Amino acid sequence: MLLLKRKPDTMIHTLVFCGAVLLCAWALTWTYGRRARALLAGLPGYTQLPIIGNLHKVVGDNEFVSDPEDVKAVNNAFIEKPFYYSFGRIWLGNGLVTAPGSIWKRNIKKLAGTFTGSIVDGYQEIFNTQALKLVNNLKEEVENAPFNIMHKYLAYTTLETICQTALGVARISESMVTKEYYEAFTRTLELLIRRGLNILMHPDRVYRLMPAYKELVKCVGVLHNVSNTVISNRRKEFTHRKQNGTYEHKDHENAKTKFRSFLDILLELSEADPSMTEEQIRAEVDTIIVGGQETVATTLLFTILMIGSKPDVQEKLHTEIKSIFGDSKRSVLKEDLVRMTYCEALIYETLRLYPPVPMVMRDADHDLKLQSCTVPKGTACAVNALGAGLSRRLWGPDAHEFRPERWLRGGPPHPAAFLAFSYGKRACIGKRYAMALLKTILVYCVRELEFISEADKLRLKVDIALKPEHANATRRLPQHAHTQERSRAPEKKGYEIARNMSS
Repeated sequence: MLLLKRKPDTMIHTLVFCGAVLLCAWALTWTYGRRARALLAGLPGYTQLPIIGNLHKVVGDNEFVSDPEDVKAVNNAFIEKPFYYSFGRIWLGNGLVTAPGSIWKRNIKKLAGTFTGSIVDGYQEIFNTQALKLVNNLKEEVENAPFNIMHKYLAYTTLETICQTALGVARISESMVTKEYYEAFTRTLELLIRRGLNILMHPDRVYRLMPAYKELVKCVGVLHNVSNTVISNRRKEFTHRKQNGTYEHKDHENAKTKFRSFLDILLELSEADPSMTEEQIRAEVDTIIVGGQETVATTLLFTILMIGSKPDVQEKLHTEIKSIFGDSKRSVLKEDLVRMTYCEALIYETLRLYPPVPMVMRDADHDLKLQSCTVPKGTACAVNALGAGLSRRLWGPDAHEFRPERWLRGGPPHPAAFLAFSYGKRACIGKRYAMALLKTILVYCVRELEFISEADKLRLKVDIALKPEHANATRRLPQHAHTQERSRAPEKKGYEIARNMSS
């Protein structure tokens, strides 16, 4: 019998060889990055350690500051995005958020006017319907145990609203936003986030071998099937109306704002532009749905949390609403939105402290001189919206305090100091839409419910957007007793939505 034994030093040789390879790789990386380190030396940051850099400082509770002039320069100079954004193309294709710079430049010229005042005004009836539905659902919860208001109601409300306005589907909860669609929607977001946070899942060839990829393909298939069906049906209806002469391209009809869905506008554009294919239309529609749903729902949640933790703020908001609507529960008109100056300030202040997208990325395709350094070509630039909003240098010593009144004195200290809707090129085109929807929902909620929250126990997390870790709700006071009951010991009845954000 022949017995083979490994020489005892073979393993040592292998380890030494692997160590030498790693050391050489590190040395090459260090050498390759010398120019970048020299150019970025003036950028504010932490002292770097060998190999790990300043990763140990990034993890933890730290304040980051973004200079507005640098933000302005970066956002206007660079329009390409890092490869992370390509993860979403399986769902969103080359929509405005995920498209390469060349495609974005071509399409933004056509889509920049899709959320003008007259078009958003046409959505007001939908905003009222969804806001009324939400507040009625919240009333039903007042005697129940604490519940997750975000996933049970706010996310659903904003998803139904954006789908209805984007696609023009009337009975949206029956024909599109079904349980299967909602579950596929939320699960797709979770899978994309998981991939982004796991570096081992970044290579496409590796990710496609994983079970997560198969699940992602299945979920995206559900979403695309719904979008394709709706787009196909609207295309047939659009073509039929054009042929029989019943189609009219007007923003106003008989002094009443006419409803035109985002999809209708895209179909009109496709008549004159061959590049607006069915696939591109679906990509733009899906992008608007994702962007509008997640950001508006998150902002609404943080706004409710803020007014619930500040009785004086809630009192001022209620007073403003009462001065416009009196004791009536009528629908919100577009003229009412303009008068809601305190409500607007409150929303802006919430967005300053809790921007739904706390950071956006840009790829540097050329060297760019900033005030503190030079950004070398090939660098991934992170624009820190959260840091800009918390900067005491920009907003003063009370930058970390919630004070809506600062917006009543004028705008931000610098146009690029407020980044909730981004800034410059590739900024959000749906600001007017989001503000109209948020104001409408707050009117319906605050005139009937009182909110109470514990913002001092707020803990944040980041997935597709900045969110609180928990969002539970209970009850106590009806809003119609708002001024009378506040001065007395509250009775355990009626309506009040209380948020417990403790971890």
